[in-house]
Amino acid sequence: MPARLLVEESTQTTERPPEDLSELRDLPCWLDITDPQSDDLQLAADELGLHPLALEDARHRHQRPKIDQYDDQYFIVFYALEEPSPHVVREVEVSIFVKQNVIVTVHEGDFSARAAVEKRFREGKLHTTGLLLHAFLDTMVDQYFDIISAVGDRVDLLESMVIGGDTRDYETSIRELFELKRDMLRIRHLVAPERDVLNVLVRGDIRELREPGRRAYFQDVYDHIQRVTDEIDTFRELTSNVIDAHLASASNRLNEVVKVLTSIATVLLVLTFVTGFFGQNWEAIPYDSPELFWLSVAAMVVLAGGTFYYFRRKGWL
Repeated sequence: MPARLLVEESTQTTERPPEDLSELRDLPCWLDITDPQSDDLQLAADELGLHPLALEDARHRHQRPKIDQYDDQYFIVFYALEEPSPHVVREVEVSIFVKQNVIVTVHEGDFSARAAVEKRFREGKLHTTGLLLHAFLDTMVDQYFDIISAVGDRVDLLESMVIGGDTRDYETSIRELFELKRDMLRIRHLVAPERDVLNVLVRGDIRELREPGRRAYFQDVYDHIQRVTDEIDTFRELTSNVIDAHLASASNRLNEVVKVLTSIATVLLVLTFVTGFFGQNWEAIPYDSPELFWLSVAAMVVLAGGTFYYFRRKGWL
């Protein structure tokens, strides 16, 4: 998808060639670039005088969420999260340049939050760059809740498998629990630093966004980020508790097996003692006596039965 320049004019939103950017600085403009390595980003840098350090960060991906100030412009790194398929979270790094009447977004490929914001912008609902930036951040953050909701469902499912599921599910569930915990840690590393970005916007540090009543909008986004972070921490703690319960359950099952095997071995030990005694090669023992044979058999039955009964009374068998 090539770069597109959307301009908020008096009666409608129009799409113009990116080359016209410098001629439209008096109107709210949104330049969306889907390829950080394209010439369109360099064109925007030349037209708007973007700072070289911010330009380098936009081209080299995997940046930490942040907001930087460069003279008359601000550079923001934010992340959109999507779930294209169950249990697969896709992250989209979005670099945002903010100048007077202009917002430039740089990302790889397309994502649903951008399409939703574009629809509102074309409908004339976002009249200023402050509203546009808020809509962009708010839409991305609102999609976090869908991801966190899916994570919560996975936690509940795995918890039920560990606590009340079939024993054959244990190996699968513990592996998926560790994978889920790793996914939540990755999401938290992306989401938590975004609170600092929203803090700057809430304080009104950006001169170009000092519009009456706009701080409350960014405060709402900050509250959503805080809720998402708290829910992630809650699910991580719950996952750790489920893993601990899983390991404790496995240890208890092993103890039960060992206890039964030990009890059986003890019963066999009693029989071994009797047979070993009569197996001694002594002339005093009349091995050809039928009475002695049945006596030894009776002794083994009584001793084995008594030992078994004792273990049953103790609850070991």
